[in-house]
Order: sequence, then structure tokens, then C-alpha cells
Amino acid sequence: MKGVHSKRSGDAGFTMIEVLIGVSIFAIGMLAVARMQMLTVRNTTVGNLTSQATMLANQKMEEIKTTAFDDLVSNEVENNLDAEGNPGGIYNRTTTITVPPAPLTDHARQVQVQVQWNAAHGGNRTVVVDSLTYERW
Repeated sequence: MKGVHSKRSGDAGFTMIEVLIGVSIFAIGMLAVARMQMLTVRNTTVGNLTSQATMLANQKMEEIKTTAFDDLVSNEVENNLDAEGNPGGIYNRTTTITVPPAPLTDHARQVQVQVQWNAAHGGNRTVVVDSLTYERW
């Protein structure tokens, strides 16, 4: 005679508690992956904007280095530039040219190009490029 506690062959499987625990662990893992994806997209955007600002600063620096000393503008502000330096973008570029201390006073200029923009998630970002340019004879 069979006992009362015998198992039938079709009783193997998961209980409702086991399924809920498994689904909960999976959901937490998916939330972590989604959060990492959002942060990656945001960091990529910040990096792209910073690269564009650096290129704008370097573009202006190269322009200044090929300009004759007599034609240099000491302070220049360009607002709302795009990544190529054309109007209609998010960047503001400020160029400051000063005379360095002696003995470089007569033949060199200290140049600072600053590019600033407002970050999408708040706050201002700035890229600064400094250099010396020498008079060409």
C-alpha cells in the first residue's frame, strides 16, 4: 500500500514564491543595466560637446597665430556659435590677448581662448586654451 505522502511524477516544478523571487532579481538587474545605459549616453554627449568646444578654441588659436601683430584684436567675444564656428549654436567664445612680462614684451603676445556653454543637465562648462604667439618678421 502506498503512503499518503507519495509524489506523483508530474509534481516537479517551481512554486509561486520561487518565480516571484526570480522575476524580482531579473527586474533589479534590468534596472541597473538601464541606469548604466542612461549614464553612458549622457557621458558620451558631454564628451562630444567638450570635444567640439576644444576644437572651437583650437580653431581660434590657429587663426590668431597666423594673424599679424598689428591686426590682433585684444578682446573678442563671439556668442551663439555652433561646432564649426558659425552663428546659431550653444557656444560662446572669448578671446583675450595680453602683453606678457619682459623680456617678451615686444615680440610675443599671451593668448587665451575660452569656450563656454550651458550643459543640458545644468551648470556651465568651460574649455580654456592658453598659448604664446610670437611676432613673425
